Amino acid sequence: MKWNMDSYLMLFKNRDFRFLTIADAVSVLGDQIGWVALLWFATVTTKNPETVGLMGLAYGLPGVLLGAAVGGIIDRISHKKILFAANVLLGTVFLVIPFLYSLHELSRLTLLLMVLVAGCLTPFTSIGWMVIVPSLVSEEELGPANSVIETIWHGASLLGPILGGILITQFGSPTAVLADGVSFWIAAVCVLLLKKPATSESINPSFPQPSHKKGFWHDTWDGFKILYRLKPVWWITIGALIFNLAYGQLEVSLPLFTHYELASSAFVLGTFWTTYFLASLVGSAISGLISRRGNSGLWMSLMAIAWGISFMPMIWVHVMWMTYISMAFGGFLFSGYPPLARTSVQRLVPRVYQGRIMGIRGSLIAIGMPVGSYLSGSLREWLPSSMVIGYTGVVVMIVGLFLLSIRNFRTI
Repeated sequence: MKWNMDSYLMLFKNRDFRFLTIADAVSVLGDQIGWVALLWFATVTTKNPETVGLMGLAYGLPGVLLGAAVGGIIDRISHKKILFAANVLLGTVFLVIPFLYSLHELSRLTLLLMVLVAGCLTPFTSIGWMVIVPSLVSEEELGPANSVIETIWHGASLLGPILGGILITQFGSPTAVLADGVSFWIAAVCVLLLKKPATSESINPSFPQPSHKKGFWHDTWDGFKILYRLKPVWWITIGALIFNLAYGQLEVSLPLFTHYELASSAFVLGTFWTTYFLASLVGSAISGLISRRGNSGLWMSLMAIAWGISFMPMIWVHVMWMTYISMAFGGFLFSGYPPLARTSVQRLVPRVYQGRIMGIRGSLIAIGMPVGSYLSGSLREWLPSSMVIGYTGVVVMIVGLFLLSIRNFRTI
């Protein structure tokens, strides 16, 4: 325990990691504030629910389609340059939107195009953050570093909507969108202050060498070969896809359960999610304490099993207090899985392949959320939403047990 606590302290003595942490915290919090503001802005100005739906599609779909291509680009270009350019451009997009609105030049089509551009740029930052971290810290510090980053993301998910609501109420949604743009520029300055990370690394001869041919299909094929050959990484990816599907189900089932079975308000729904994110914040903060080699897979399996068990009581007990308990335990017990999984992938994948493999994984995993959401809505025709949540917990528990049975996963 002391060794890992010392690693947390050593991390923040690392100048580059401090700047990266500031950049990540500012941009993620700004993005949470800005996205809430942008959706509200579109709702109020266009008065067209279809536009709001199209915005969500325009922002999220590029991350599914462009992951492999973005990863290939990141593998060939300086990570620092990629992150700097992407943050500058994202900041510009979110600054231009309120500027055009102030000039009365922001049409519905222009807004959708701007959001689409932002959606195409976002994978460069999301993949870029994951790829640059191993260049800035030692292998022993990867676990605590990813735990810090995951904690920042959970904190932003908790605080962002609240701060966004306050900004919208006090100053209007265009100002909140403007704040998002400024946050990306602050992040770009922090990235600029990083020392250029080393990217050279010897490749295990048992791995296929990078293709000398350039192009999307060659990069993607190289990435898939490595992903499939590295069986622990393959199983981490399949597990993450299923768990994302389960989370997508929860995002739809929980509001339906709150409204139809509990006959409660949106405020109660908000408190359920606040409970989940607060518990996740605590769980992710301590996950770096269990990130040594050789036991990460065991812990990830146990976290998945515990997440499933947390929601299984909802099959039989359909009351508010049980929902709070399930959300609290689910958030706390599973929040360590993503940083542990990310750390394992960063350790196992050769540096020269990390961009494209992170990109391919991101595209595959991203499919889970919309599919889970769709299945949740469809299953409600046959099952109450509480039972959909509970039976999903059973599936997650079974997947966790399956991962526990795979030796090369269990001993990561």
